[in-house]
Amino acid sequence: MAHLRSGTVTIVIPTHNRYGKLRALLESIEKNRPNELDSVIVVDDSEKPVRIASDFQRLNLVHKVLKERFFISRAKNIGWRETKTEFVFFIDDDNVVDEGTIPRVYQAILRLPKVGAVMPAVLYKSKPSLVWVYAAQFLRSGPRFNLIGRNLPRDASLENRLLVADALPNAFMIRRKALDDIGGFDERLVVNSSMDLSLRLKSKGWQVLSFTGSFIYHDVEPPGKIGWWATHGAADPKRVRFEIRDWFIIMHMIHGKKRFFMLRAMLESLRFIIPNLLAYVLRSKSRRQLVLSLANGYIEGIRITC
Repeated sequence: MAHLRSGTVTIVIPTHNRYGKLRALLESIEKNRPNELDSVIVVDDSEKPVRIASDFQRLNLVHKVLKERFFISRAKNIGWRETKTEFVFFIDDDNVVDEGTIPRVYQAILRLPKVGAVMPAVLYKSKPSLVWVYAAQFLRSGPRFNLIGRNLPRDASLENRLLVADALPNAFMIRRKALDDIGGFDERLVVNSSMDLSLRLKSKGWQVLSFTGSFIYHDVEPPGKIGWWATHGAADPKRVRFEIRDWFIIMHMIHGKKRFFMLRAMLESLRFIIPNLLAYVLRSKSRRQLVLSLANGYIEGIRITC
């Protein structure tokens, strides 16, 4: 069995305008500080940055404040290029960890030298008996994900397993060598680049897995109320533009050579555009800004991939 080694993991956290959630994440890391942790790098493009490094000195925290909004993919690239450790653990700021999150993922990747990246299973923070996702697997027959366990009660038959992953949402550990091999995240995909990252890792011979014996807890609204599925967008209109644009780019990367690709993509996109529009109308005060952002992203996505 592999043994833990001190100082071989750096945590990288991109953040924007969510200091309450960021602080909850950092507090959970501090409380459950793993032996293998070297340092934490927070890459912050918030509108009104709040200095936090002095509050988390035990984490050897580096707080990189950016002068403009760079969004997620570029922020992650800025963060990992500052690291010196063998492994990097990326965590979105709206999550928290427990005592096993990082050590168990670390053990999984350490004992499998051909594995480039491993994600933990994701549960809802406010309802940890409910699965956010065990693994995200892409259906090659069409432009859709199979989100294993999504919004279902925890299933013991799916836990403590290694599952193939085609995307790495919320959190994952990756070898620094693997990041170097592919040059990091593709910044053309401004927000949603984890699936592209996974595919490029595989093209270089790396395996990408989910380990469902480790858990991270996503601090988002669980299913129930109308509009729960679009809370990120409702709170951040600028992000909405790039989410839909990124989706078209990703679909073109994978399915662009198929007949009637654009027609199929335009029709498929309605599956989430219509529910999101409904959520924005019902849940946000920035309705006009959200609709314009969504429309701009939709038009840009079509233009880029035509």
